[in-house]
Amino acid sequence: MESKGKDPGCLRDSQVADVVYQIIRDGVALADANHRIVEVTQAFRDITGYDDAELVGRSPLMLGSPHNDPGQFQSLEESLHLTGCWQGEVLNRRKNGEEYAALLRIQARYGPEHELLGYVAVLTDIHVLKHVQEQLAYLDSYDGLTGLPNRRMLGDGLHQAVERARRDNRLLGVVYLDLDGFKAINDHYGHATGDTLLVMIAQSLRELVDGDGLVARMGGDEFALVLEGLNNMDELESMARRILVMAGSSFDIDGHKHHLSASLGVTIFPMDGADPETLLRHADQAMYQAKQAGRNRFHLFDARQDQLALSRRQMRERMLDGLINGEFELFYQPKVNLRSGVVIGAEGLLRWRHPERGLLLPGEFLPPVEHDDLIIDIGEWVIRTALAQIRTWRTLGLELSISVNIAARQLQRPDFIDCMERCLADFPDTPDGRLELEILESAALENTAHVRQVISTCQRLGVGFALDDFGTGYASLSYLRDIPADVLKIDQCFVRDVLDDSDDLTLIDGIISLANAFRRIVVAEGVETPEQGVLLMRLGCDIAQGYGIARPMPASAMPDWVAGYKPDPQWSLWADTPWEMADFPLLVAQYDHIKWVKQIALYVEGGNLQMSDHEIVDHHQCRFGHWYYSHGNLRYGHLVAFRQLEDIHARVHRVGSEIVGLRAVNRQDDARHALATLLGLKDEVLLRLANLQKAVVASAAPPLLGGTPR
Repeated sequence: MESKGKDPGCLRDSQVADVVYQIIRDGVALADANHRIVEVTQAFRDITGYDDAELVGRSPLMLGSPHNDPGQFQSLEESLHLTGCWQGEVLNRRKNGEEYAALLRIQARYGPEHELLGYVAVLTDIHVLKHVQEQLAYLDSYDGLTGLPNRRMLGDGLHQAVERARRDNRLLGVVYLDLDGFKAINDHYGHATGDTLLVMIAQSLRELVDGDGLVARMGGDEFALVLEGLNNMDELESMARRILVMAGSSFDIDGHKHHLSASLGVTIFPMDGADPETLLRHADQAMYQAKQAGRNRFHLFDARQDQLALSRRQMRERMLDGLINGEFELFYQPKVNLRSGVVIGAEGLLRWRHPERGLLLPGEFLPPVEHDDLIIDIGEWVIRTALAQIRTWRTLGLELSISVNIAARQLQRPDFIDCMERCLADFPDTPDGRLELEILESAALENTAHVRQVISTCQRLGVGFALDDFGTGYASLSYLRDIPADVLKIDQCFVRDVLDDSDDLTLIDGIISLANAFRRIVVAEGVETPEQGVLLMRLGCDIAQGYGIARPMPASAMPDWVAGYKPDPQWSLWADTPWEMADFPLLVAQYDHIKWVKQIALYVEGGNLQMSDHEIVDHHQCRFGHWYYSHGNLRYGHLVAFRQLEDIHARVHRVGSEIVGLRAVNRQDDARHALATLLGLKDEVLLRLANLQKAVVASAAPPLLGGTPR
């Protein structure tokens, strides 16, 4: 501290004090008995922004802000007079005009005769600390990202809103909102984009409420709204729809347009007469129901639904008992290679042998626990049971792989790999590739990066992965690229109608092409007829399962079934037959013909006719006719079997046109009689198409040695 005079009371006479003043960050100032500054430390100069020439000889009041409480100076003077000291917070102003909060401590200095020599003032700049305190106080009530009230402040506001609604006899709506698809955007584009999106959603919600309620962020991508002053339910439903429209809008961030939807849960006071905390919980439960119903919608809380939730909890407890008591078991549905006729494995399907209700399928008991940790325990039991079965069958000489379904909740667990390693360690003799885990597309979409890592790690452990029900969900090219599953399973909904629906046929062909392009094995589910198997082989899918092969059976029945299995003769017949994809339209043509006849049959029985007059009367104008006189004629016109189709197809149209005319004048019995003729002609067309297919195969086959080219 620098000396400006010879005052014997100055602390400069102490070398220790000099050192202390140089190193402490608090500013120290000495004043005389008349409250005039005598000297200051460097820290004091740094805090205030003034130098010695501007401070010495001046009153400390020059440092104060005009915004200080006028009574504070009077209190300071009285305290110094009575006690010789004062301490408190003040608002000061630096030389540059900036105001700051400071802690000021003043102590009087007395001489040997107790005469007043002056004062020592210690000044601490606490504006940073005050700012932190203000921030903490703010964050205690508000969300730091969006500026919306947080959960705690929402609780206070909801209590007050309920009291106002009760007093004014008005309706009060509570809405719980969860964004659909936000996680995928956040993971793909990064947290900065996700945060920007949340801020935009928050601002839009503020504008929708517009002072008639409260909007709060509950955390993550969840928000809550308290809507006051509602006159009727229509107003509440209108607001819910406006929120859905807002959430479904396009949000432009850094040149990318992002699209979301929202699931809303709604409850309304006083119809729901619960306390404020329970109202919020009811809205949350209703939101979950909206998600379960397909998302992008709102669901109104219903006490009956709440009772169903209670029933689900009771079901969960009963399922846990069943798991502990050994009531669960796996049935196995064989998978076969259609071309080779070999049984290659089986899918393990969960069953519950309930003591009172008998054998239950998964759809009867699993849905209530899909979002519960019990599904994880059940999933681990399934994996261990499959591993044990692999070992048991191997001791019987049965070398089969087993695939089992894994729930999304289990797959997304951070410790899933640890669980798999423990299971495999307990069955160390399991050959690589014998266990396969089947997951739904939706399970992988929840966190693509995590799922990709899980699959890759499991593959290194010798465990395969299959995408189940493929084609019913997302199924984009980037999805196939990012999810390195070994197998794609074609959903049975496509296989079931493949012989009658050309669209399903085209979809299956597309899925198989994708599988080949991405070097995936493809498996067809739901094969029920030999003809379906033949078609799948022709399209390039050799592995299948379904009731046409075998129904799921207990593990004990599998060895005898495998020993006695014989593939369908049609599969053996067509197993080595070449089939070019250029002939694919020929397969589609027969299903177009079947579909045309089915339309006529439905019309006879009172259905609507979904064809134009030209398609009915003119055999050139139906889809079969378009193929026959264009692509078919160009490719097969030289074959006798092809030319034999024209006359029978023309007769089909003549009879079909006659049937439509009879039905139009209500000659129902005559129309049915003619329909029998039409169905016979349909079968004749199919027979000739089969002959054409054989002729196509024969003409494409290489000539026999020494024989005549065909």
